Amino acid sequence: MPSLSLEDLLEDEGRLHFYDLLGGLADNLLTIGTYSGTFLSCSSCGDTFTLKGESWACEACGNTYELKFKPAPRLSGPFETNVRVTGLDKPRLNPHWYYENENWTVAEFLTQLLRLQPERFIRLWLTGLGVQLMDSPLETVLCWPRFKFGGKTIQPDLAIGFEKDIVLVEFKRPKGGVIPPVELMGQFVFLEWASKRLSRQWHFLLVPGRNNSVKDKQTYIQAALYASDDTQRKWVVPESALESIEASPQDELASRVHVLGWESLIRKTLEEIEDKVPKSWSKRQAVAKFEYFRTSRSNLGLFSPG
Repeated sequence: MPSLSLEDLLEDEGRLHFYDLLGGLADNLLTIGTYSGTFLSCSSCGDTFTLKGESWACEACGNTYELKFKPAPRLSGPFETNVRVTGLDKPRLNPHWYYENENWTVAEFLTQLLRLQPERFIRLWLTGLGVQLMDSPLETVLCWPRFKFGGKTIQPDLAIGFEKDIVLVEFKRPKGGVIPPVELMGQFVFLEWASKRLSRQWHFLLVPGRNNSVKDKQTYIQAALYASDDTQRKWVVPESALESIEASPQDELASRVHVLGWESLIRKTLEEIEDKVPKSWSKRQAVAKFEYFRTSRSNLGLFSPG
């Protein structure tokens, strides 16, 4: 019997080929009017959601949402419309939303990373970031995949599967964003459950924002552990996986969880490229674009200068 892979845990295996970079980005962004590129959250409990229709309810607390469409008073294109949303916290709009939004930032970052022969470089990159991987080949790279979990789904920004390891990566916007402890605990429990099903060891990489917003990893781990009850209310979590996380020694969890600010992530990524990637057009392009990625956001005050 063939062994399971990370792809076998997807909510819908028929969408596997959609979870490349652009497909995952398109699926993960709300693209209606001024809400393009932003997540919306429930006004009652704060849980984030993905658009699934014109009327629906929060899976966490039952609060109802509604989208109402009407023609825009001045149409400059055939598909323009006004949208009114009720039951939601409306995000603060900003002229630099493209640069601040974590999804577009992640997409730009991964565009350059994935041009560098992932079968070889992804392992070197993760090792350079401090993730201790076993010696095994790359199986899959999934961008914003939806995994079935606890009667619902869980959706990391990036999921990487090796034959002996699985790695989830979660990014927040450059200025930093809310990191709900229940979401972290959900990721930990999913990883523990998945690692047992797939007979692999798990790792989690968190990029909370720029360097000056990053806390000690133990702070994130403790907050996640304190959110166990909320995690059980959000998902029907496997008890064995939850108990395993709760019973894990702190140093063991700390060895699996890695936290980096955006500036450190870019610096370490460039160091790995310069040191490990042979001279080529792809290398020159990646280095130039990572440098632009860093300087453009530094100029906007989103990254620390230098």
